[in-house]
This record gives sequence, structure tokens and C-alpha cells, in this order.
Amino acid sequence: MVAYNLAAADPTHLIAGWQATLTAARHHFRWLRLELISKDFTDSCAFTAKGPFAALARSIGAGGDLLATQNRSTRSAFEGKGALAAARAEISSITGLAAQAVMLRLASNQMRNRDRSVRLLRHLVDVLEELEFHRQLGSPDIGALGKVATRLPPAAVDQPSRVILLAARWQSTHDATTPASVLSRDLRSTTAQLRTVIGYCLHLADLLRKRDPTARAPRDLLQALHTAGAATQRVTSSWRTRVSDTGGRSDGAAEASFVELLHALRAWMADGERLKGPRALFVDSRSLAVVQDVIDELMNSAFRVATVHQETVAWLVQGGRLYVPKVELAKRDPWFDQRPTHWRLKYPQPWWVRTNRASCFDQLSADLADLTGQLSAAAEAARTIAGTSDLWRAYGPEHFSDPPSVDRSQWRWTEPPGSIELMLASTDPSGPER
Repeated sequence: MVAYNLAAADPTHLIAGWQATLTAARHHFRWLRLELISKDFTDSCAFTAKGPFAALARSIGAGGDLLATQNRSTRSAFEGKGALAAARAEISSITGLAAQAVMLRLASNQMRNRDRSVRLLRHLVDVLEELEFHRQLGSPDIGALGKVATRLPPAAVDQPSRVILLAARWQSTHDATTPASVLSRDLRSTTAQLRTVIGYCLHLADLLRKRDPTARAPRDLLQALHTAGAATQRVTSSWRTRVSDTGGRSDGAAEASFVELLHALRAWMADGERLKGPRALFVDSRSLAVVQDVIDELMNSAFRVATVHQETVAWLVQGGRLYVPKVELAKRDPWFDQRPTHWRLKYPQPWWVRTNRASCFDQLSADLADLTGQLSAAAEAARTIAGTSDLWRAYGPEHFSDPPSVDRSQWRWTEPPGSIELMLASTDPSGPER
């Protein structure tokens, strides 16, 4: 909009500014799975884009880079074709406004080369017609694409904001952990991490419930946390009879990130050997909002960690990388009853054997599913308490990737009515105020 309003007085190089804007828009469209047919302006230019056009190009390019930083939440946002079409329409409108700004500058006779002006105007007409083809009437709803995020929470300025930041880092570290690198100590550690976070959140949720006994969301949060805590106890019990590969070294990054989070939680919530009460945590209305935000972030991170935990165990089970007591496998393997001698030769180990038989892990899988489901309910209640139900949070390991497969634009060029020279001569240099 600034580029449009300042078009007549903008002294920066016109072609360099427009080409930078078009290049950024083309890159953004590719992430919206669309390849523009319109070509770049062919005149070579040694100038650097500056001024409003450069700022617009950086903004459009930053949006494309945001989509390029791929994670599971970003990929899921591309699933809606309606949202993709609406997002294309938004970028078409923005880029089209920039093209109109270039036309205004052409009308102000800033370019003395008449032949170049005509060729640029022909190029702009082509671009505008293709952009108009992808625009939609009304206010398009871009859905999940409008909520895509990749960055962590803002930098910490106090103890609660440090807890929020470290909780997000704890989640992102687990997101980046590959199942093949996980050992039995990592599985037990992750369960203990979830159990600890649940304990701290139980204390905060109980304080919120006592502050407003009639509110439903704190009661729902407490109930989900109690059930999730019981599920962690059952999972912990399962790890005593289910172990992963005995060799190798753990990465340890996820556990190290949790240790930082735990220190931050203790620094904020602990008063010696006890946890602080409402007088220390609820000093004013702002501190109440801070506690709600902390619970929201902790519950969201715990739910994501539990999801990764469940997926990791499923991968280990399917790959036959978990050990079970030999007697447990014998109870569930029909070959033990049919050919016991052959079965013992197949499993010569005295006590523990590896298997991918899913029935050996039914209870563990059910407990992990229950834990993840309860933490999902707790995260939903925490979002209701904090008023963040409409916010989008990034999840999954991030990596900068190439654009996905794109659809070639279906626009076809048609000869515009009238002469390009007449259009150039009749263009209104003033333009409407916006």
C-alpha cells in the first residue's frame, strides 16, 4: 500500500524494485503450489531494489520462507485446497497492487526510455491479467495457512516467561529425536519427564480451581491431569518388563532440555521444599494471566512430547527392537504350543528376547494412548483457560526444504483491448488514496 501511495514520488530504481517484488511473489506462489506463467521482465538491471518495493519484496519473501521451514504442522496446513486458493488470491491482490504502483510511476514519466516503458507496460498487463485470474471475490479464508508458525516464544524477561520458552524448547528437542536413536533409558526418562510436568501443572491447576470453583475448564484440566498421571504410573510399570536395545549411547539432548526446564520451574514455583501458594503466585491480575499462559505452554508441550513418545514406541515395536521376557512371548506365540522344541531353538536366549509381536505390547500401547489422549484433553482445557484456542503452534522437526510439486497456472494470455501506447498515455498518474 505504501508503494502504491508513494509511487509518483518514489525515487528508487523502478525495474529493480518491481523485479524483486515479482521474484518474491513467484517464490511464495511456489510454496502455495502454483507456478506463474508470466515471465520476468527481461531487461538486465544492475541496480539494487530499495524503498517501498524492496520492503514489499522482503515481506512477501519472508512469508514464503515461513512456508519453506517445513514441519508437521506446516505440511498439514497445505491439505486444504480451498485454503490454498484463498492464499493464492491474497498474494495475487498484494502483487497486483504493486504492479499498479509500477504503472503509476510509468505514468509519471520517470522512465525516459519510451521503448522500455512500452515493453514494461506490456509485461505488467500480462502479470496483472494472470494475477486477476487467481483472485477471489470477497474476503477469502486462508484457514490453517494463516496460523502457520515456526518460531519459539519470545525471549525470556522473567521466570515465568523463561519457563514458557524452555517448555517450547523441550518439545522441539523431542520433535527432532529419531526413534532409531532411542534406548530404554530414554523411554523411562521421557515418561518421568511427563510425570514431573503433570505434577507441577496439577499444583497450578488446583490453585486456579480454588480461585474460581465454578469455572469448568480448571476442573476439566484437573481431571485430565489426574488420569494422565495414573497412566504414567502404568507406563512406568511396563518399562520394568519391556526394554529397548541394550547397546549404544543415547543422544541425551531431550533430557538435557528437560533439566533446564525443571530448574526454571523450581526457581519460579518452589519455596524451599514446598511449592508456592496462591499469595505468592497470584499477586495481581497480570500474574494470574501469566500462570494461565504457563499452564497453556506446558500442557501443549507435554501433549506433543507424549505424542512423539507414543509414535517412537510404536516404531520400536513394529521394528522388533524391544525386548520382552521369554516367558511372556511363550504365552502369546502359538508356535510354542505346536512345536516347543523348535521354538526354543529359535529363541536360545535364557531370559529376554526381541520380538515385533504386537500382542506382547498391548497393555503398554493402550497406556500410552490413554496418556496421550488425556494430555490432549488437558491441553484443550489449558487453551480454554488462557484464551488461546484459535492460536496455531508449530510442531514436528523443522527443516528448510525445496518447494513441493506445483500446479502450473491455467491462465492463458489474450490480447488486451486497445493499444499499449494508448494505455500508457492515458494512465492516471495520481492514483486513489488508500
